[in-house]
Amino acid sequence: MVTIAIPVVAENGLQSELNEHFGMTEDFAVFDSEDVGAKGLNFISNDPRETGAKSNAQFLVEHGVKIVLSGWIGPHMLDELLAAGVRVFKGAVGTVGDVIEDYRAGMLTEVRSPGEMTD
Repeated sequence: MVTIAIPVVAENGLQSELNEHFGMTEDFAVFDSEDVGAKGLNFISNDPRETGAKSNAQFLVEHGVKIVLSGWIGPHMLDELLAAGVRVFKGAVGTVGDVIEDYRAGMLTEVRSPGEMTD
């Protein structure tokens, strides 16, 4: 079982909109790879007033996230994720439901280095 995270604008179940600015995201939809229905979907928040000054990469690693599905991630944050062994997939758009569907259909592209984020 692998924990997957998607940056979101706000909590709204599978209809939560993807936040396209990963570094500024506070809320993440998280789920286990084997349980992607609405019941298995949880939300975590990297609120600096509660978690301290942690980058989103540090925050997700501490929560056991192994895969991030995103539209785009800046090079610094991408370096942190990759160095921690987190797999990153780009090309996500729409809602959490859309992103999950695209990931399962193989429509997202895995990023293995910062240069690949702009390709």
